[in-house]
Amino acid sequence: MRYIQYYEKSTVGFVEAMGDRSIVILDARNSLETACNDAEKFNGYRRPHYQAFQIRQGESILRSNPITDVVPL
Repeated sequence: MRYIQYYEKSTVGFVEAMGDRSIVILDARNSLETACNDAEKFNGYRRPHYQAFQIRQGESILRSNPITDVVPL
């Protein structure tokens, strides 16, 4: 499973956004470049505008690891 985790800006840097709109499940067959493009495209579309994102991958949301750094938007 590959997904986008959006982040919000706080006083200590970026923190993971909360709620069901802060995560977007992706098609893991697509390239990492396509996943990053999707993260920019989906930000603000039927969800709030977030300040950063990170692409994560793993067997589930609870057992996932980041495959990109936190990328500011």
